[in-house]
Amino acid sequence: MNRLSSIGRGALLATLLAASSPAFSQAIVQQPTPNADRLSAQMRILATNPSDLAALIEAGRLSTRLGDPEAAVQFFARAEKVSPADPRVLAGRGSALLAMERPGEALRLFTAAERAGLAASYFAADRGLALDLLGYPTNAQRDYRLALANERDDEVVRRLALSLGITGDARAANQLLDPLLRLNDRAAWRVHACVLAMQGDVAGADKIAAAMLPGFGAQLAPFFRRLPSLAPADRAFAVHFGRLGTTPARIADARLAPAVTPLPRAEAPVAVAAAETAAPAKPARTRRPSARERRAAAAAARRETQARQREAEVAAARKAEADRVAQAAEAARAAEAARAAEAKRVADAARAAEAARTAQAAAAAEQARRAEAERLAEAQRAEQAARTAEAQRLAEAARLADAQRAAAAAAAEEARGAAADAPAQVASAPTPPVAAHSDAAAAAADTTLATIIRNLTIPATELGVAPLPTAAPAPGIAAAATTPAPVAPAPVAPKPEPAKPVPAKAEPKPEPTKAAAKEAKSAKGKAADDDAKTTAKAKAKAAKPDPAKQNPAREWVQVAGGANKADLPKEYRALAAKAPALKGRSAWTTPLRFTNRLLVGPFKTDDEAQAFVNTLKKQGVTGFTWTSEAGQKIEQLPK
Repeated sequence: MNRLSSIGRGALLATLLAASSPAFSQAIVQQPTPNADRLSAQMRILATNPSDLAALIEAGRLSTRLGDPEAAVQFFARAEKVSPADPRVLAGRGSALLAMERPGEALRLFTAAERAGLAASYFAADRGLALDLLGYPTNAQRDYRLALANERDDEVVRRLALSLGITGDARAANQLLDPLLRLNDRAAWRVHACVLAMQGDVAGADKIAAAMLPGFGAQLAPFFRRLPSLAPADRAFAVHFGRLGTTPARIADARLAPAVTPLPRAEAPVAVAAAETAAPAKPARTRRPSARERRAAAAAARRETQARQREAEVAAARKAEADRVAQAAEAARAAEAARAAEAKRVADAARAAEAARTAQAAAAAEQARRAEAERLAEAQRAEQAARTAEAQRLAEAARLADAQRAAAAAAAEEARGAAADAPAQVASAPTPPVAAHSDAAAAAADTTLATIIRNLTIPATELGVAPLPTAAPAPGIAAAATTPAPVAPAPVAPKPEPAKPVPAKAEPKPEPTKAAAKEAKSAKGKAADDDAKTTAKAKAKAAKPDPAKQNPAREWVQVAGGANKADLPKEYRALAAKAPALKGRSAWTTPLRFTNRLLVGPFKTDDEAQAFVNTLKKQGVTGFTWTSEAGQKIEQLPK
């Protein structure tokens, strides 16, 4: 907008020319106004009842008078929701738009309010200003007079004086301003300066500006010199809003105004002197105009013609500019619609691509989780099978060792029994056959021990394997398989015939040798030691606690694993921070080949463990159920 900055006097000129606006005048003079108090009262009413129609309308009108049209528009919008058909709302919105320099829209709303039945005197003062700004000063003067007939308002008087100055009637304007000038109304003095400038009296306008604003009057001279050459509408915008020249926004707004029929200019009343009643009336004589008068009339006609031509040119320019602005606005709207459509298309494509990526990532993650769970389950099954095979192997080896020890003990017992019988036979035989008898006893003992070991059979049930499917043996064969073969008696050397007694001297009875006695004593001691060791082992085995009772088979949920046992508590805390279901539960661990399991539990049943796995999955943590064997040690981790 072409404010006064176009002539280098923007701020000062706005101060002078906007004096007719009550909000601007109050901002300059800083005088208290009752409108603010009345607005405060209406706001208190609205605080109690936000839907009070009268308070909303009055608050909007007062906001407009106080120079806050934006707030006024908000109040009228709320009032329209309460009563959409109230014409006062239309008139109030028109006044607010007028304060926002949109007279075309304001005049349209005033016309709609009048058609809805609202009296024109309600908005006559503001409609008069709208007509002035649109270039219809005579129509505006009629509305100003209508408003003054209803209620005298100094602001309306100043507006009427400016309108008379626009049409060139400076005398009538000064007559209206005279009472206010006598009261030293500064706003009236500013209006008076503008009226003088519009009539070409720039010097008089400068004197008033110098008196009202000492030190700044000379800076307003360029503006005063521009006023006489402006069209009526441009003059109105200049003296009311301080704006020089037309703008696309003004032209577009003017196209929104309804059609207005210009009123003829009212002629000033002519004062006729009173004639004496006694003097007879003389017939009027027709006087021929002088050459000077004819030249003046011709000049006035030329000026009128030129003024009309200028108005026509301005109207044509306004129309062309309005068409151009409308076309530009339409093109801008089309471009904006195209941009919005393209942006929507791009956004939809981006959302679809993002959804596809998200679905693909979720599918990949789910597949990875399933593969990991299957791998862990397979590892668990392999580990379980390996443990079972190892347990069976160890059990078989232990049973074989026990059986061998039992067979050895039986063979030793048999040998001791055979050795115990040997001395008696030696005592009754001569010395040479004794050695042969001892060798035969040892050979018999070896043969007996070999026979026992060879015929030893361990049942398949004790070895932990299923018996082979074979045909049932004959009773005799089965008995031979399960019953040890009879031990053949050791061959006894033939007793030598006793010598005939000698009458003279009887031969003494031979005694057992020291070596044989020592061997028999050693065999008995060894047997006693073996019995003592066997008894001690049996007692120790009975006193040793059963691992299966201390660690029975239980149900667990494995959530992770790791080679370093010390890092498992930290890993569990990280999982608990992600899954609330882990909080408050204890963490356990057990070795798994070269790594360690991270367990949660124990659980009463496999179904309860699986339900906990499902809960963890919903919270973003994967796991699977696992059953510990009886006797397998499970260690609790520190928190």
